[in-house]
Amino acid sequence: MRRLGRTGGSHMPVTPTGTVVRHGDAAELVLERRVGNDAIAVWPYLAESRELSTWFGAYVGDPDSGEVVLAMTAEEGDATQAVEILDCDAPEHLAVLTTDEHGSWSLEVELVDGGHETGSGTTIRFTHHDVPAASVPDIAAGWEWYLDRLVAALAGQPMPDWDDYYPALRDAYRGSD
Repeated sequence: MRRLGRTGGSHMPVTPTGTVVRHGDAAELVLERRVGNDAIAVWPYLAESRELSTWFGAYVGDPDSGEVVLAMTAEEGDATQAVEILDCDAPEHLAVLTTDEHGSWSLEVELVDGGHETGSGTTIRFTHHDVPAASVPDIAAGWEWYLDRLVAALAGQPMPDWDDYYPALRDAYRGSD
């Protein structure tokens, strides 16, 4: 998929933050972001179509049915995915299986509250399971960009530029093999 170009961010060097654990021909990609928002404030950006659309995509359908259709808002063209909701434990855990013409992706997000005090922040832990090892560099660059878009949306900041992430992060993840 081709991402939309410049979106208002500055050209700044971006370094890989993900952990890649290989399992033969597949890998697990784990990325984390720390934000000042409490988990309850982050959750709508993962689970509510209006907030999700500010950084990733909007969905149609009833999440309570266990399935929605997601239209990617930062991709060129008509990028849609069927999303099966495997586990939803608000505001701590969301696991989904997305399917499009390219196959299926097993994705998981955990929100770890920083403490019991209001404003103690949250760690967002994103995991993409069973990534084909050869695809890790391209996929990791995309998720780095999307998670930074989430952080920007939460902070009310401009969206980062895709050109700052790709091909630089793809090449950095290739070098980490």
